[in-house]
Amino acid sequence: MFESIYSAFYSSMDAIFLPMVQTMEPAIFIFLTALLVSFIINLATKLLVNQGRMAELKKELQEFQVKARKASKDPELMAGLQKEQQRMMEMQMEMMKMSFKPMIYTWVPIIIIFAYLRHVYDFGGIYHTMTPAWNGVIVELPIIISKVLFVGIWHWIGGIFYHGGFGVVSDQALGWLGWYIMCSMGTSMVLRKLMGIK
Repeated sequence: MFESIYSAFYSSMDAIFLPMVQTMEPAIFIFLTALLVSFIINLATKLLVNQGRMAELKKELQEFQVKARKASKDPELMAGLQKEQQRMMEMQMEMMKMSFKPMIYTWVPIIIIFAYLRHVYDFGGIYHTMTPAWNGVIVELPIIISKVLFVGIWHWIGGIFYHGGFGVVSDQALGWLGWYIMCSMGTSMVLRKLMGIK
């Protein structure tokens, strides 16, 4: 039963996206996918989270942290902050609830997109079937960037959990997931600024 559901899902996604997969460079397709997902998440955040209230909460929490750092050397001040601490915990809880609100609406589309990217770019996936000599590398980063991003360590961590067919080509190489995460972080930061999200 599940096999037929998966098959129907992938067939419908292929009907929409396969022409792009076949004509675009993988790095560009994944970048555009990350941009689309970041836009959906940020749009949901913009529409569902009270930005004014979120800014207020962040400001108050930052002010409390500054007070707490100063009070750490003064027991009397620290005792006074104990009363305020309960209110700060309530504010943190409110912030957390506000942050989770968009996830209710975005987690299903994100899972669908991840599943499809894996279907396309994983070992034995569509792209590998189209180009059997492909080694799973989407981009090769400059050495300095790969060192700053600790790519070698992420490869090691990935090797613990993931036992696919592609091996690690080099510490500068990123597969589809690494490239997606990198694009997602960059596009999300830019979109948050452009959309005025707190």
